[in-house]
Amino acid sequence: MSFLDKDRNYILESAVEEANKKKPAERTEFDKEVLKVDERFNILYNVFSGNYLKIFPNSNDENNKWHSQTHDFKDFPVEDGNFAKSIIPTYFKDVNDKNWVAASEKLEYIKKFQDVLGKEIIPSRKRIEAELWYNQLNLNFWLFQMLFVVGLVLLIISIIKIFAQNKVLEILWNLSIIITLISFIFFTGNIILRWYVSGHAPWSNGYEMLVFVAWVLLLCGLITFRKSDFSLPLATLFAGALLFVSYLDWLSPEITNLMPVLKSFWLKVHVATIVSSYAPLALSAILGFMALLLIIFRTKKNKDVINIRIKELTYINEISMAIGLFVLTVGTFLGGVWANESWGRYWAWDPKETWALISIIIYAIVLHLRFVPALKSRFVLNAASVFAFGSIIMTSFGVNYYLSGLHSYAAGDPLPVPTFIYVLIAIVVSVSLWAYFRNKKNV
Repeated sequence: MSFLDKDRNYILESAVEEANKKKPAERTEFDKEVLKVDERFNILYNVFSGNYLKIFPNSNDENNKWHSQTHDFKDFPVEDGNFAKSIIPTYFKDVNDKNWVAASEKLEYIKKFQDVLGKEIIPSRKRIEAELWYNQLNLNFWLFQMLFVVGLVLLIISIIKIFAQNKVLEILWNLSIIITLISFIFFTGNIILRWYVSGHAPWSNGYEMLVFVAWVLLLCGLITFRKSDFSLPLATLFAGALLFVSYLDWLSPEITNLMPVLKSFWLKVHVATIVSSYAPLALSAILGFMALLLIIFRTKKNKDVINIRIKELTYINEISMAIGLFVLTVGTFLGGVWANESWGRYWAWDPKETWALISIIIYAIVLHLRFVPALKSRFVLNAASVFAFGSIIMTSFGVNYYLSGLHSYAAGDPLPVPTFIYVLIAIVVSVSLWAYFRNKKNV
């Protein structure tokens, strides 16, 4: 009541309007606090007024819309409208009179009304129990810790194996691989469970995309671990890092209804294909970074064994890039088919489309650098694979929050770039320059 004047007018109305007219970057602390208070006030107002209690499905609505007690029910069938108008007042009258039996009967009537008229959209009991189980398990929280630890152990063992081989190391190595495989099986089960709960493919938003990339990345590591001792450790570590980022409050893990345009067969095909391409390209980037580190620590004494590892990493790096580029290209073409079905055109230079094309061009260039005699070296391929991944980060995240388009969430109001991004760029540039001079010295 303190937010209303004597005539019941909202006293913050003009301040809220002024704050909303400004761009987010131009808002003062006062503006931000006003908007926060306004949001809380409106939520509380709608709770008290009953606007959020949408418990009456309209059988005449083809979209199965539900309404609260504040609705006029003129668009309802007459009998249904009369029931919806009268049931809540009589229920509260029974509660006020402490007639609990009669009040419970009213609740049963409402439930029966919902079950009959809203049966098309009410989740089944099994799906509700599955969602409760999914939330209680909170499996991604345990998985990122497990993958971090196992990935770190595998990486330490793989470094030691460069210089020494013994039975203890082999036992620890095989045991860690088994644990990784078990973690992958649980990870797969968790994704399937979310799919069942949501009723749609679990790669429809930023959170789900990150989790799915982590899953595909771990799969890539398991497929290639026999080709190089560094493949699985790096894939496991990076998958754990992605799950850790998904667990932070930057992305919402909430299971929500799909936007109308996403209610399509192409969600399963196009999005899965595009997102799947990010994993081998991510694997390519981390293998390239590891190769740069090995170049830095290569000396005359360990040159022979280190060169073998660099050669292995470079081969897998190139294969991963080729696979990722192929899948990304196919996914982009499939996106064009979906765009034609949804928006009536195959291509419109939307930021997401444009950056997907830029990524394809960048990786095509990187894979063809070996045809330039001056650039035909393992150092160039590995360094280029690391920097090329920046285009994927821009395509998958940057476009969503910094550019305005049909695939974007930001509508042109950019969010501040996290500080750790600048730190990562500085590390990558420093390592690349160090590796360049070390490689030049050792060649």
